[in-house]
Amino acid sequence: MRYSTHLLVLGTSITTVVAQSLTWCGKNYMANQTVVPPGGQFALPSRSDDPLLAFRCAPAFRPYLKEDAKNATFVVDTRIVYDWISGASSISLPNDTDSPSCDVGNVTVVIEVGSLRTTREVPLNATGYEISLDISRLTAQQTPYNVSCSALYLPSLSKPEYYSANTTLLYLPDSNNSVTKTDLRTGSLWVRPVNSAGSPFQPFVPQGFYVSFDPYLLKNLSYIDQLKADGFNTIHPVPPYDNATVFEQVLNKTAELGLYVIFDMRSYYQNLTAVADLVNTYKSLPNLLTWETAHEPDGNSDPSGAAKQAYDLIYQLDGYHPISIVLNCEDYNFTPYVEGADIVLEDAYPIGINATYSLVWHTPCTPDFGHCGCDNCKGGLIDIKARIQTYKDRLDILGYDRTKTVWTTPQAVGNGAYWTTIPTGAQWAAMGLISFNHGATGSMSYQYPTTTGNSTTIEGTAVILTDIIAENVQPYLVRPEVTYSLYSYGGVDAGVWYDGTNYLLIAANVNNTETFVPWGSIGLGKVTNVATQVQERFSVAQPFNDTGLTSSPTGVGIYIITF
Repeated sequence: MRYSTHLLVLGTSITTVVAQSLTWCGKNYMANQTVVPPGGQFALPSRSDDPLLAFRCAPAFRPYLKEDAKNATFVVDTRIVYDWISGASSISLPNDTDSPSCDVGNVTVVIEVGSLRTTREVPLNATGYEISLDISRLTAQQTPYNVSCSALYLPSLSKPEYYSANTTLLYLPDSNNSVTKTDLRTGSLWVRPVNSAGSPFQPFVPQGFYVSFDPYLLKNLSYIDQLKADGFNTIHPVPPYDNATVFEQVLNKTAELGLYVIFDMRSYYQNLTAVADLVNTYKSLPNLLTWETAHEPDGNSDPSGAAKQAYDLIYQLDGYHPISIVLNCEDYNFTPYVEGADIVLEDAYPIGINATYSLVWHTPCTPDFGHCGCDNCKGGLIDIKARIQTYKDRLDILGYDRTKTVWTTPQAVGNGAYWTTIPTGAQWAAMGLISFNHGATGSMSYQYPTTTGNSTTIEGTAVILTDIIAENVQPYLVRPEVTYSLYSYGGVDAGVWYDGTNYLLIAANVNNTETFVPWGSIGLGKVTNVATQVQERFSVAQPFNDTGLTSSPTGVGIYIITF
């Protein structure tokens, strides 16, 4: 398949916007600069002594297509919280309520969109409660519908209490081009197989790599073949794409191999004319997965509203593909930047850094000064755990827990600049798996090609791990009925999922000391015979027996457990 009629020669008709900044994450970092606090810190919510209702609602999918109309559902959350997060309001619970997990009654929820209305009784402190609504009487259109959600609570000894939340419904015409849906119940993507427009949508966890167009793809298309052979399902060509002929060949080959493509506008997203040209040119690609606009805008101090302007324009012109940004900073202007994205990637690269002194600028690194290659990091896997969880928590605080999700960018570079070493295969695997533990729904490593050879290298590990994730991890991440618990024991990070039959355990050591983890300490106390109950899917330096597992400083593993 050829795209010659759609190609745009980038760099000739578009003015590139490249941010030049003397600060990073708002901080000065050169020897001739003074310490100036960067500002832009995220404001945490205040605590409440009394219970609050965080009432939220959202469509289960974005977008819904006309073919989905009769089966549309909305997701309602009626969480009882004790922080003044976005939308939280006071609620008069019974005085004898011992904890938020108690049965404290119901609320009457009403959802209205256009001329449609439905009412349902929803338990208080429910998460992910689904309410069906046939939207076929609405007109499928490019403009989202405003949705009004309300809740009525009737305390036993006081006046009725009313709550409201607003959301939008994106209900689009059917399309034979590529469509990427986001499941707002789980944060996962749903896609059709590449070049199979009539096939049903399937849940999808992106596993892929950034690959620079120049010098790699421009000179050797076999990198695409190798990426596919390594088991990856997604490629992110890094611009500029300044050779139209070769870029067309890249697109052709990725489509032929069934790889999904992330289209990167980092150099152009502040030019809305350029954004419109790019979207109109490439939105019909059969393997387009997502758009990416701003890349590390927080590091470069890009205008805080630019990503949101590009985001709004892309939805006006397309709407069939979500939009991502990449944030580099631990805490700098998080809120305005994430307003311009559906998917927020973190790209903390902590392996091989000096966390307190810059190897490049020969200056110290503190919360107010310096650039050490990983903002406010300690220099280990603990930074990945902290960064993903922090981003997830902030999205919840802002009221975006349903509508925005987090991906990870595992480090696959080093031996230069800020990094004295390249991660081992086990470290690379741990970065991605720890991210899944803390809510990431996609993984795009930076960058390819990377270390090759035996199973201790990144590519050697990837050949084994990508299929294991697709077959054993993805089914747990994408199903809303799966329950999940997160544990931390002696520096071992453990995520446990349960699908009603089997448990999935992902465990990784984040503190560089050997730790014995009893099964009971991570919610798996029923394990008594590992020979019959525990199936090792992937493991590095993490042996186990009937009493628990021993996680070495480089320990990481994936296990399926059945009682």
